[in-house]
Amino acid sequence: MRRQLLFVFIFTNFIFSQEKFYLKNIDQIKNDDSFRLVSVDNLGELYFLEGNNLRKGENHIFSDSSIGLLSKVDFYNNFMLKLWYSNFNTLVILDNFLNEITRVNFNEISSLFEISDISSANENNVWVFDESVMRIKKFNFFKKMFIDNIETQIDGNLIDMESNYNYLWVLTEKFFYKINYNGLIIFKIENKSEFNRLGFYKNNVILSNNKELYHFKNEEKLFIKINLEKLFIKDFFVINETLYIYDEDFLNKYLILTN
Repeated sequence: MRRQLLFVFIFTNFIFSQEKFYLKNIDQIKNDDSFRLVSVDNLGELYFLEGNNLRKGENHIFSDSSIGLLSKVDFYNNFMLKLWYSNFNTLVILDNFLNEITRVNFNEISSLFEISDISSANENNVWVFDESVMRIKKFNFFKKMFIDNIETQIDGNLIDMESNYNYLWVLTEKFFYKINYNGLIIFKIENKSEFNRLGFYKNNVILSNNKELYHFKNEEKLFIKINLEKLFIKDFFVINETLYIYDEDFLNKYLILTN
C-alpha cells in the first residue's frame, strides 16, 4: 500500500510539474500587403519583406530580381542570413547589414539535384532537402561541396524543416523527425495532428496546424496544447519572449509566460 501511495505521489507530482506555456495578447496590427514583418534581432532591429526585397530597418536592403522569387529566409544566425530562391536553386548568404557574403547556384554543381528547402546547420554548412532522392544532406556553402556520408532518408513529402544547430527538426506529411548534426535520426513521431509549421522558443519546439499551437516536450515526446484564441494561423515566429502570429487579417503579438 505504501508503495502504491508513493507511486501515485511521484506520478501526480510529475504531471503537475510539467512546464506549461501561457500567452498574453499584447498587440494586434492590421496586415499591410506592401510589407511584412518577418523577424526582429536581439538589438530590436526589424526585418521586413517588401515584395521580393529583404529590408532591415530603414537603411539596409537586399534585392536580386535575376534569381526569381524569395522562397525562404533563415534568421537563426543574424550574422549569416540564408536566403533561398527555389525557382533558380540558389542560396544567398548575407551579413547582418544585408551585404552578400557568398552564393551557391546548385544548378552549376549538378543538374541532378532538386533542392526544395534549406535550413542552417553548424559552422559554414546548411541542411538541404534533395527532392529527387527524398534525402536531407549537409552542404558547405564556402567550399561549395556536400559533406560526405551525411544524408538522411525521410518518409513523406517535406512540409517544413528548421535547425537550432545541434539538431534538425523536420516535418513531413507523415512524421515529425529529430535529426542530429551527423544526420542520424534520433526519433520520428507520427504527425497525427497534421502539423505544417515549426519554430523555436529558446530550446523548445513550437508547432502549428493552422488552427492550434503546441509545445513539444522533448524528453517525454509529448505535444502539449497551448491555449490560444480562435485564429487561422497562416504563419508564426518567436523572438525572445514574444510570439508573432499571422492570421488572415492581423499580425498578433503575444508575450510567452511559463508556470
